[in-house]
Amino acid sequence: MPPRTSRQQFDSQAKHYNAQWNAWSGESLAWLLEKAGCDPSQKWLDVATGAGFTAAAFGPLVSEVTGLDVSEAMLDQARERARASGLANLVFQCGTAEELPFSPEAFDGVVCRLAAHHFLSVPRFLAEACRVLRPGGRLLIADTAEPDGAPEVDAWHNHVEALRDGSHVRNYTFAEWRALVTAAGFAIERLQEVCESVPITLQDWLEKGGCRGQAAGEVRRLFLEAPSEAVRAFSITPMPGGDIRFQWVRIGLSARKADG
Repeated sequence: MPPRTSRQQFDSQAKHYNAQWNAWSGESLAWLLEKAGCDPSQKWLDVATGAGFTAAAFGPLVSEVTGLDVSEAMLDQARERARASGLANLVFQCGTAEELPFSPEAFDGVVCRLAAHHFLSVPRFLAEACRVLRPGGRLLIADTAEPDGAPEVDAWHNHVEALRDGSHVRNYTFAEWRALVTAAGFAIERLQEVCESVPITLQDWLEKGGCRGQAAGEVRRLFLEAPSEAVRAFSITPMPGGDIRFQWVRIGLSARKADG
């Protein structure tokens, strides 16, 4: 697929980010909630909130959640989810991860789930997250990642991601995440793999990315001819009927801004 901005990609595909997509990363969401240590007085920022699943999960636990996204179509989905859930403490705003439109020290926590691989500059996002967090505030990230020390897997995976979704920038390795977050001034509390229980199916994954025609055929071919290291890393398994199931590696990261 030709390169696309995240706004273009998610404006066009917002309706496909449904409960099935949320289930593919259910354990990641549970991990974020467990590590957040939420307090009813806190204000949290959900960066790249998308259809609002993460914001809606944090909403009952805190005073207010602000969901930020570049896609107005996704924000429409998020607002509808908040209305349906009866959550009056969710607010949504359009903006980018690299230029957060908020005052310094405005939030007690910043969360970002399955979105950072779309960011044009993760270092800039991390610097902005640090700026808007109060001293001692927590940063929580869950994202698709690459295993350390596996360059062939890294290259294959990032290639198929970019073919499927032109707004994909990069899945980082665990070591890269550690270096990026530390360089931004955070103290890492936990950094680990989070295992998901619901496998992804290729046809549904392609549909959610709007990948069709020749590009979809090429992605399918790459899955069928995936290097053995990628097959093992992502549990790539052909299914009866021609579909393929797999599971990406997910990272869970918890870090804190210095107290002063």
